[in-house]
Amino acid sequence: MKLNKNLWVALALLLSASCAKEVANDYDAFEDLSLKAWIAQNRPDLKDNYQSWEGRGYYLDIHDAGDMEAEPLNDTIRWVRFDFSGRDLQGNIITTRNAREAELLGSFTKNTHYVPYYMYCGDSYYTLMEGTWLAMQKEQTLGDDYLAKKGAELGLDSKAYKLRIGSKVTLYMPSRVVGNGFSGDGGYEGQYSLETGKPFIVTITVTDTIKNPLQREALDVDAFCKVNGGLTIYTKTDEEGNNEITTEVEGVEAVAIPTTMEDEHHPHLSASRWVSACDSVAQLYINHRFDPTNSPEDMVYDLDFNQKVTTVENKYPNYRNIKYGPYVAGMEPYKSEGSVSEINRKIAAALKERFHSEEPYAGVEKLTADGADSVGLQGNVKIWYIGRFIDGFIFDTNIDEVKEIIYGEVASSGTALDYCPEDGGLIEAFYYTIPSMRYGQWGALITTSTFAYGASGQNGSTSSTTSGGYSSDYYDYLNYMNYMNYYNSYYGGYGYGGYGGYGGYYGNYYDSYYGGGYYDPYYSGYYGNYYGTTDSETTTVTTTSTEIPSYCPLIFEFYIEPKED
Repeated sequence: MKLNKNLWVALALLLSASCAKEVANDYDAFEDLSLKAWIAQNRPDLKDNYQSWEGRGYYLDIHDAGDMEAEPLNDTIRWVRFDFSGRDLQGNIITTRNAREAELLGSFTKNTHYVPYYMYCGDSYYTLMEGTWLAMQKEQTLGDDYLAKKGAELGLDSKAYKLRIGSKVTLYMPSRVVGNGFSGDGGYEGQYSLETGKPFIVTITVTDTIKNPLQREALDVDAFCKVNGGLTIYTKTDEEGNNEITTEVEGVEAVAIPTTMEDEHHPHLSASRWVSACDSVAQLYINHRFDPTNSPEDMVYDLDFNQKVTTVENKYPNYRNIKYGPYVAGMEPYKSEGSVSEINRKIAAALKERFHSEEPYAGVEKLTADGADSVGLQGNVKIWYIGRFIDGFIFDTNIDEVKEIIYGEVASSGTALDYCPEDGGLIEAFYYTIPSMRYGQWGALITTSTFAYGASGQNGSTSSTTSGGYSSDYYDYLNYMNYMNYYNSYYGGYGYGGYGGYGGYYGNYYDSYYGGGYYDPYYSGYYGNYYGTTDSETTTVTTTSTEIPSYCPLIFEFYIEPKED
């Protein structure tokens, strides 16, 4: 009997696939045996503590069971903030969130924000390595010997265990529950990258859990403003001229948007330093009276606000929202609790010297009362800025003196951002705030991720480029200001506290001053000017970009140059 050509091809493909599958299965079995042998030799106490799901699993060691009265991580879809450090079986560190450890490894960078990882943890693991997701989302079953030896120490009396806030565990995982290779980025690198097919050891500590990150962002921004100068929210009015929101919400005063500069609630006169940027946008606030040159205290925010405005009960104070500060890395320039305040004092002096050495800053109240020097939608401005997280960490600036203070060097000469609100090109927060500013004015804004880099934030990365005939001082971490990450929240738009949802339609705040306009939220083009000089040498430049975490509130302090004659 003869087989036709097509059947031979089909059989060949089937045999090929079968062989490939057998090779893969054989390799998985070999890796499992290798990890099992390593455990037997190095951690024999974990032999009966193997966790297995559908042929995938890992060895588990518990260092701290966490707050057993708190909800387990897998009781609902949530976001989890956790520290972690990963190694190979030889002990080489692959990735770490610890600044001191990174310094010892030689991978520490001053523009890396060493804070816990912040990731979605739900019914899928596409944002997490599978082993970490399995540990957080599955009930662990402890071995009899392991429970007998460590149960009393951990406060556990049952073989069933679920991770909670405060839990600290180490996972010993084969590669198929890690991924195809693994390495740190954005300054979190260790000594090596993990080779494909090699087991991985990761220690994780759960520092915070959040069910609705958009709501949490809103609470954090409001709390920050209330503690740091006070907050007034502008609201719409109904047909009879009454406020749509007529009562105070959690101690925040809600008033109709001022229509004249004589109104006591006008942003230049308001008793609250922070006011709504407009009446249709939630959790985007502006401080028109920000003045770092008058008193350094204008920049020294009370950064430990979360102790005063508690949103989540936490019996583990060492794990309390580590990202809220003041930021401490144990390394310069953020060496101690007082480092952020000291940095701000140095910056205030530098800004006064650079921008107001000849004539002191008059303050917004002294600028033209009729608003003739307002930017408006069509004004062209030059902006100098400092971008911060709400723990005080500076992730971006175009001011050379600030770079010198933070990084110890000026890797790239900063130039003012050229911006026209009507043309767009920067983050949405600037579109809603710059038109109400005056030429020659200082200001500060605070925003949720919605009006900054999007809900998903920006990944950090480290890369090296070699070029011939061009010596560039360009650092790509300065480009964060120049593109908008599309909003892709799992939860969708969120209207907090009845103040309205996050919309792209331009509200009536500027209507009363500038005639309004329709906001086109699409940003086209990518800003990427290169600064440098041409020469004949070959230069290798290593750049590290700062990670912007998901759902991350941001502060921008900025100065608009006086209008050119």
